[in-house]
Amino acid sequence: MTPRPLIFVSAVSRELRSARQLVANTLTFLGYQPVWQDIFGTEGGDLRGMLRQQIDQCKGVVQLVGQCYGAEPPGPDEEFGRVSYTQYEALYARKQNKKVWYLFIDKSFPIDAHEPEPSELRELQHTYRERLQADTHVYHSLTTAEGLEASVLKLRDDLTRLRRGVKQWALGITGLLVVIVGLVSWQLHGQAEMKAEIAKLREGIMQYPRAEALVRGSRTTTDPPMQEQIYADLGKQLGVDPKLLREKLPQLASQLKNAPSASSYERANAAYVAKDYADAEKLALLAADETRKSEPGDSRKLMQALELAGLSAQRQIHYARAMEHFREAEQFTDRARNLDDWVTVQHEIADLLIADGKYSDAEKVLRRAIQARSTALGPEHPGTLDSRHRLIYALSRQTKNAEAETEARDVLRLREKILGSEHVDTLVSRYDLGEPLVNQGKFAEAEALYREVSQLNEKVVGSDHPRTLAARVGLATVLGNEGKHAEAEPLYRAIITLDEKLYGAEYPNTLNDRMNLATTLQQQGKYSEAEAEYRDVIKLDQKMIGPEHPDTLSCRLNLTALLNEEKKYSESEAECREIIALEEKTLGPENQLTLYTRAILAIALIEQGKFEEEQYKDVIQVMERVLGLENPAILYCASTMAEGLARQNKTKEAAELCRQLEEHARQAFGENNPSTQKYAKLRQNWDRR
Repeated sequence: MTPRPLIFVSAVSRELRSARQLVANTLTFLGYQPVWQDIFGTEGGDLRGMLRQQIDQCKGVVQLVGQCYGAEPPGPDEEFGRVSYTQYEALYARKQNKKVWYLFIDKSFPIDAHEPEPSELRELQHTYRERLQADTHVYHSLTTAEGLEASVLKLRDDLTRLRRGVKQWALGITGLLVVIVGLVSWQLHGQAEMKAEIAKLREGIMQYPRAEALVRGSRTTTDPPMQEQIYADLGKQLGVDPKLLREKLPQLASQLKNAPSASSYERANAAYVAKDYADAEKLALLAADETRKSEPGDSRKLMQALELAGLSAQRQIHYARAMEHFREAEQFTDRARNLDDWVTVQHEIADLLIADGKYSDAEKVLRRAIQARSTALGPEHPGTLDSRHRLIYALSRQTKNAEAETEARDVLRLREKILGSEHVDTLVSRYDLGEPLVNQGKFAEAEALYREVSQLNEKVVGSDHPRTLAARVGLATVLGNEGKHAEAEPLYRAIITLDEKLYGAEYPNTLNDRMNLATTLQQQGKYSEAEAEYRDVIKLDQKMIGPEHPDTLSCRLNLTALLNEEKKYSESEAECREIIALEEKTLGPENQLTLYTRAILAIALIEQGKFEEEQYKDVIQVMERVLGLENPAILYCASTMAEGLARQNKTKEAAELCRQLEEHARQAFGENNPSTQKYAKLRQNWDRR
């Protein structure tokens, strides 16, 4: 990507800090990178050398000419005489044939509070202003922030020519051009359009966190956020081209989060868009405190600030703190008066519970939301169906696959009836049906479904849309479940190629699909290639999202399972112990990821002859209690542990482990339940030995 051209913004900080920030925000919107130098005094020595270095790399200088003189060098300048640092910035730029725009600030302009300057300095600045005004053909003092913003917007044509390298704009040192509001040539229509665009972008910043939460939905642990879908949804809401949002929103957010004139809540949303989640959380809580003090009766404003704090904490993987914020926000919602706000917070609580592996609790929350929406809106209302759509994932994660399939089919039927077969929500519901089918071993039906969804998505949203890619990933996954790894591998490689083209090599979607490729290679026995892929993805995950993020930990966990298959048990043990320490700190001791890592560690210990009966039994018992006996992870771990025990001549212990699980399943589900039968078969296998 070509770096944005640099424009130096010159102003006396004590007087025009807020005005300078407004200019910087507007330049950012226009596609330029504003830079400046804060000068509070001369404690650091002579700063002219630093200013020269900064200005030399800039395309031009925008100077706000106010009433204050500001700080000055230790002595008169050899070339310019006695000048302030701010005056020096423009004079030096002109000497270097840089373009300089002077924007005159009127005495009535809303400046920042500051201590008055001595009369001598005020007189020096007055003389400077008069000299500049005498040099210009037309000048106009700006009286409002809106007028200042409009003046900078009018620089667009000049800046564009400057970007293209039209040098004649910088050759005439004596002919200074002042671009001001009120020029006869001002294009009012273009100005209005651009100001409206900035307003839309600011509105987009305020709506972004909720839009992201809606797109992520319940799949906060395994599916990376679909950035393109977020911008598409926001663009639809705002009536703005998603490409403009993708290009401008992060830039404007980076400026807005530090803008003194913005409210704490605005800055919190901007920090969230800029991915500074720690700052976003702090600012959101500050906004909540300010609301309590100044507007104690505004429960909705307070709820929104606490909700944003919760989303920010969740993005930092601080689940317990996020839940505290959401629960507090919940107290300021009223189901009867504003159902939408109440449901939004309930959905966010459910999403967080799912991210934390508490699927049963999430199911209860979602069922309350479904009941409330069904009563108020009707069972076939799109809002009710949205809540039901979220429930499917919570059911699947609890291995309630038959129930999840029934729910998915019913939601799909209703969405087809109400929205049509090619509506994007209907396509999502068709995709949702795939996981319950796969989990029940209905691979052929799932494969046909994913192929159909891929084709429909290509037709409706395009071949490079995230939803189309997700359907292809689903197809590749089911091919792997069918044992068609040789077919799944090239499909994953094609998906990754498109990921890298659309998003880049380090984007979360790309890394997630590379991890899936590594698993496919592992299943084909291509261990060295799979290991290299896992390690590369882990390295990038640690760089992009951090060592404690669940996606990073999940990929490391996959690597430990591979190391066990490669019989690198001591290496697997060391890796597991490192991961568990991070998981217990970040996710808690009973999170599904933590438990699964403990199980992989137990397997590595058994295979090394480090027979720890209580250790592996404890893992299985906690997994049984937290995840449920129907969870496939328990069957996999139990069978793998049993095989390891047998290799250590501990067949009695292997049979006992399986017998215990069989008995628990029989008591919980009955004799003919599939889980009971699976454990019975496993137990019989070891009894015969």
